[in-house]
Amino acid sequence: MKRVVSIDLFRGLTIALMIFVNDVASVPDAPKWLHHVSANTDGMTLPDLVFPAFLFIVGMVIPIALEKRISRGVLPSLKHIGERSLALIIMGVMMLNSGAYNPHIAFLPKALWQLLMYASFFLIWNIWEGSPKLKWYMPKIGWMLLIFLAVIYRRGDISDNQWLRTGWWGILGLIGWAYAAASLIYLFFKDREEIIILSMGFCILLFIGEVSGRLETLQPLVDFIHPGKFLGTHTLIVLAGLYAGLQLKKGRDVVLKRLPAEALALWMAGWLLHKVYIVSKIQATPVWGLWSAALCVLIFLLIYFIADIKGMKAWGNPFQPSAQNPLTAYLLPAVFYILFDILAIPYFQWGHIHAGVGVFRAFLFTAFILMITHMCTRFKIKIKL
Repeated sequence: MKRVVSIDLFRGLTIALMIFVNDVASVPDAPKWLHHVSANTDGMTLPDLVFPAFLFIVGMVIPIALEKRISRGVLPSLKHIGERSLALIIMGVMMLNSGAYNPHIAFLPKALWQLLMYASFFLIWNIWEGSPKLKWYMPKIGWMLLIFLAVIYRRGDISDNQWLRTGWWGILGLIGWAYAAASLIYLFFKDREEIIILSMGFCILLFIGEVSGRLETLQPLVDFIHPGKFLGTHTLIVLAGLYAGLQLKKGRDVVLKRLPAEALALWMAGWLLHKVYIVSKIQATPVWGLWSAALCVLIFLLIYFIADIKGMKAWGNPFQPSAQNPLTAYLLPAVFYILFDILAIPYFQWGHIHAGVGVFRAFLFTAFILMITHMCTRFKIKIKL
């Protein structure tokens, strides 16, 4: 399939927005539309759309990423899906637990443990182009470091010290689970769109089953992964992206015809369910999932029209670093937050001076991270799963 520029632009814009809204979260007086709504509030804002946009683009590239591997057989494809999913889940769980690390019952200082954790990610999953020795040694060193950090990890207090928790898996972990489910559906059913649509309906039923208590017989599974609220709704969004990605393989005319229809169908389904469930990212309701996916379809369609049909691509140049190296761009902000803390830079306090100062700070920080990501890409520092 011919490279679709709008996919890269959509991915780059999504990562840039994710960096921005995550930073604005520490600005208490920022406009409400720049903050997540609370769990029980019926509504959504810009930050509530960013995560589903990432899930949506994950789904869009599944047919592209798996097309060549499927031709080699099922086992190589399963291996790729398993390795990629596990990597995301491991990173998600480690990042989720890093904030609760207790240096008083574990012998490494918290900041050092966190920096070593991110270093292990880059050692394991960096592309390591050019040197066969680096490609062989560095991941093994990274794995040894990551295992060491996991073994010594402790949270809680001295009387009740605890180990790693899965919790809600972290953003990357949630993406990993949803990617695995959607990829397996595509692997075994290929381009059968009716199966994808039926699977989206099944995802909604999973959510209904969990919140209604119908999955009580599967309580250990519910406690572990929340098959309806997390796996179900998030996979629903990935599948919506997968359906849109399949249309791209059929050409411009199909895209312009099918994607508006998909957006309308997703919106109508959300409207029907809104009579029963609220719109809530934190609760991962299917209404939030369906409406977010519908908006993602329309946003992508607009970018597709501008970039791929009209050929207007220059406006997306600032987002190329996060488009080409998305995982690195996502991980770098946390690394710099740790460094700010070590150097006693009152970064987060600046967000309390004034809402405008805080939002401008987040804008500058996003631009800074994109610049650093560009430099990392030039020097072959690039996490690719």
